[in-house]
Amino acid sequence: MKDRKLRRGGGVKTKIVLYLVLFVLFVIGLLWVLQIFLLDRIYSAIVENTLYRSSEAILRDIDDADGLAETVRYISQEYEMCISVFKFDEERTGRSIADSHINSSCLLHSINDDALSAYYMSAREAENGIYVHKVALKAFGRPGYAAHPSSSLPDSVIYTRAVKMADGADAVIFLNCDMTPVAATVRTLTVMLVFISIITLTLAIALAYFIAWRVSAPIADVNREAKKLVNNSYDGRNVRRGYREINELSETLTYAARELSKVDRMQKELIANISHDLRTPLTLIEGYTEMMRDIPGENSPENMQVVIDETKRLSTLVSDLLELSRLETGKQTIYPAVFDLGEALRDTVSRVMKLYEPDGYRVILNEAGDVYVNADKTRILQVLYNLIGNAVSYTGEDKTVTVDETVRDGVVRVSVTDTGEGISKEDLPLIWDRYYKVEGTHRRGVGGSGLGLSIVKEILVLHGAKFGVSSEPGHGSTFWFELPVAENK
Repeated sequence: MKDRKLRRGGGVKTKIVLYLVLFVLFVIGLLWVLQIFLLDRIYSAIVENTLYRSSEAILRDIDDADGLAETVRYISQEYEMCISVFKFDEERTGRSIADSHINSSCLLHSINDDALSAYYMSAREAENGIYVHKVALKAFGRPGYAAHPSSSLPDSVIYTRAVKMADGADAVIFLNCDMTPVAATVRTLTVMLVFISIITLTLAIALAYFIAWRVSAPIADVNREAKKLVNNSYDGRNVRRGYREINELSETLTYAARELSKVDRMQKELIANISHDLRTPLTLIEGYTEMMRDIPGENSPENMQVVIDETKRLSTLVSDLLELSRLETGKQTIYPAVFDLGEALRDTVSRVMKLYEPDGYRVILNEAGDVYVNADKTRILQVLYNLIGNAVSYTGEDKTVTVDETVRDGVVRVSVTDTGEGISKEDLPLIWDRYYKVEGTHRRGVGGSGLGLSIVKEILVLHGAKFGVSSEPGHGSTFWFELPVAENK
């Protein structure tokens, strides 16, 4: 059921083809709308805008006779329009002050004065002083048009603008131009767009399939090879290159495959180590209990103490595993409070000395006095016990461990140093991992569960504390952590 749900979505190739085809259809549709359905409106708007700008230019020079004549002549020739400018005297009689006619179909000469007066009055009554009127030329019986009454005839636009001159006199600007008929143009464009649409859509589909194949092929390779991660056999060699993102994804998966292989190996080692740690006390418990059951006189306090010690060892191992699991899954919380870290160090060293002194071990404390920190005291004590216990397990022949407490720039650092064989530079970044086991003489967890440093790391991460280790082969190791100094309230 899950696999069927995953396959319902379209693949990358299908989506790319679909999106490209939709984009091309959108562009073609836009061309049809602009070139066919809106062509007449767009063309009319352009003509009216040209007439308005021309009237503005004439208005600027209307009080300058020479400048007005030059402007009218230039506009008339540039835009192929007829222009007439009239000025009205006190008796409301219009006198032409500028005139240019270059178009044989000019309506300004074909209509009577009453029609021009009507246009002027309409312009005066308009809010912006402008009146635009379109006239079909065949209505005026133009030569050539009457012979073909069904042909597409242009419209003629009469643009009337009522203005005021500087001396307060009224004036009117008449502009007249023909609008090229768009019906024939639309028919031509329609045929052209049909062919263009078919050709463009065909090429777009072919190009979309080509691009989709080029893009999706490496992704399909990565998907196919990524399934091998289950068997830890992904290497990325069969993935086609070509795109930076695909190359980076392949490299990331290759790196993940290597790391997963390491983790798998480390998990197996952990299981083997824990199995060994579990088997040893269980074997001892089984052996001693059978001996006490079968051999008279062996049910002694010494043998019973062995059973108790081994039971405690098992309990410690299980407790450490549960503790680490809670820490790593975020289910463990801390309860910070201000306490004296120096006093905690003194008490911890005193207790571990009682534990290890009978075996000849020494723990030397170099303290900085009473230093207060804001942290979870129980967890920090757990860190101290684990670090000191780890150092005791791996210290050298002198059986000496040194604990140093230093304060600098508002930060207290606690360092635990042993005199053992040390750790190689390659192993240093890995010793905090619960799955990692350093080969050689430096064996994690001697006399313990083998999870101490992993627990230390998780606790310090929860506190947001800095921590680390410095070591050189043959010169021992120093584990340290830092906490901000707090005020004693």
